[in-house]
Amino acid sequence: MGKIGIIFWREYINGVRNKAFIVMCFVFPLLIGGLFFTTQKLKQVADAPRTIVIVDASGIPDSIGYAYVLHDTMNLRVNYDYVYRPREEVKKIFQDSADVSILWIPENFMGGDTTGRYGVGMTVKLISTKNPGINTVNLIQNILSAELQRDNMRSNHLPSKAIDLSLKKVVVANEVNGTISDEGVKTIVGLLFGFVIYMYILMFGVRIMRSVVEEKTTRIVEIIISSVKPFQLMIGKIMGVTMVGITQFLIWIILSMAIIIPVVNSVNNQKLDVSKLQTHQMKTAVAMDNNENSISIDPTAKTQEMVETLMSIPWTNLIPSFLLYFLFGYLFYAAIFAAMGSAADVEADTQQFSVPVTIPLIIAMASSGVILNDPNGTVAHWMSMIPFTSPIVMMMRIPFGGVTVTELLTSLGILVASFLFMTWIAGKIYRVGILMYGKKASWKELGKWIFYKA
Repeated sequence: MGKIGIIFWREYINGVRNKAFIVMCFVFPLLIGGLFFTTQKLKQVADAPRTIVIVDASGIPDSIGYAYVLHDTMNLRVNYDYVYRPREEVKKIFQDSADVSILWIPENFMGGDTTGRYGVGMTVKLISTKNPGINTVNLIQNILSAELQRDNMRSNHLPSKAIDLSLKKVVVANEVNGTISDEGVKTIVGLLFGFVIYMYILMFGVRIMRSVVEEKTTRIVEIIISSVKPFQLMIGKIMGVTMVGITQFLIWIILSMAIIIPVVNSVNNQKLDVSKLQTHQMKTAVAMDNNENSISIDPTAKTQEMVETLMSIPWTNLIPSFLLYFLFGYLFYAAIFAAMGSAADVEADTQQFSVPVTIPLIIAMASSGVILNDPNGTVAHWMSMIPFTSPIVMMMRIPFGGVTVTELLTSLGILVASFLFMTWIAGKIYRVGILMYGKKASWKELGKWIFYKA
């Protein structure tokens, strides 16, 4: 084992034996599992069925008003038992029911004023003791608006076919390379892979900086440097801390899956019990009119679209690219962090160097909206070529397709070349800064160190 190997092994063993490392190996998966469990529970509570009791004064018992345009959905159950009862009487019946809302349709709903207290349009009231949520309000508003438009057209003697055609909705099916694509799924995949690289660089890059500062302040480095070259020390330290981070990352994945899978099974079992009360809801369609022209939404359609989208993602490019960008992107920044750590006397001094180093990473994440909106545009292309941002930006672009092999190899080539060049620059700074004491180094000083002769 050479000198670099000895330094690598020392850094690795010290890293994995560190109490903070051991604690975080178990705490982080528990946090992830707890977060996942909490979000699933909150979603389960949010998806609990809500009952809408219809009180309709717009029609009489011998004719149908607007009550029956509403139908059960995934999360709503419509109660027609009190359609023609007085509103105040119904309010007293359900005054203690938090999961019930009363939809009151006034007598002059169709012919009422178009402007009033609640703005332009006809007004109905949704009376609840607990806020039903914006989705429920919007759903009812859209259904009643569509039916009101239909009635207005009928009153003007428009043919039924013309009315149906005028109320048709346009559905945009985004087909990319012959496959229906859900851009939301690709966005999540791209952000996830990019965020993993972003967090890894920040967490373990700073760890390298702190390790260098610690050895410098304790003067241990003076002993080590008598046996090895500064460049060997820097490379061994970077490789050792890199392996510590990869080890912790793999442990997080294994333990997180061991915690999340039972949580998912537990939540799914509870959903099966709840589904007994919602079986009819899962099978019903969202209806937009009086049972004449219902628009049905297949619950499996969205899932099928998500599966097709996941299958359309170029995983054969994404996975190898992720591993390469993950490795060389980290090594590129690790060399910079090691150099910055050697220029500081105490840990507090690292702030003036670490902030400028992390700005490109922050810019890459902050530009995610622009990149994901146009993943093959000019901004996304050039940011995926610049080595300071390419590890994150390229991960956001690849799931959408359109990244050619030539473009990918060019970006990786620039990143690898930049890593080698930055390692050479960092080695120049490291060999001088590691033995500098009692003086705060400026950026100008760092520039001079690069050109010092050995």
